[in-house]
Amino acid sequence: MNDVAQQPSGEAKFDAKFWKLDSLEQPENSYFYCTPAFISADGKAIFGDALVTAGAEDRVLDQELLAKNVVGVIQQVAKFLYKSNLEGEKPKVVLPVNSEAMSVDPVASALTSSCRELLNSYNDQVMFELMNFPPKFSIDYLDNLGILIYPFSPDYIARPNPAWTDFTIFANCNFQGVSFDLKNKAWPADKIQPHLEKFCKSATANRLTPYLLGAATPEIQGVAIDLGFKFICGNAVN
Repeated sequence: MNDVAQQPSGEAKFDAKFWKLDSLEQPENSYFYCTPAFISADGKAIFGDALVTAGAEDRVLDQELLAKNVVGVIQQVAKFLYKSNLEGEKPKVVLPVNSEAMSVDPVASALTSSCRELLNSYNDQVMFELMNFPPKFSIDYLDNLGILIYPFSPDYIARPNPAWTDFTIFANCNFQGVSFDLKNKAWPADKIQPHLEKFCKSATANRLTPYLLGAATPEIQGVAIDLGFKFICGNAVN
């Protein structure tokens, strides 16, 4: 998901937008989805998936950039949780993680060290969303990702390629859910419904909780609710 407002020029910094994540299973609890951003000194912003995957576009990964962005995202989540807890609230935040970047030791180390330093008090309030999977991967690949992040959150979900329809491998590796991102585009609800239906059926068949991100309109939100999505966020919710 995207939609982080461009900031005025000044000092380069990380930022984030926290989208309300409607829970149809636990409406009494507070959930948010984090869309991170990096605003350069001239006010230009890179945000959402573009930021999370920055440095992984070429064959040779930019380890320094990937590590910097991982730490920057975790810092924003920690700030949000710290402020929320001071105000007497205990929300749960879903934050996206570039799975490809976690295969690089310095980037994985940056994630684990920043989690120990900044999220140690919030393990029960954090859920990782692993995304940017390679076209083909093994159970060992997913198991290694789980081993990496489990100490910091027992809850983690996957955002598979939208074209995938079999999520058995995620269920076998103890993922709790899968997400589908519509990127806050106002798709015609009748056109997008068959894709959402296949996704939701595959998720529930594997006992995975289905998440819908970027629901732009009330019509899409209504379709998602009817199909059985359990968590929904986007412009329609905010």
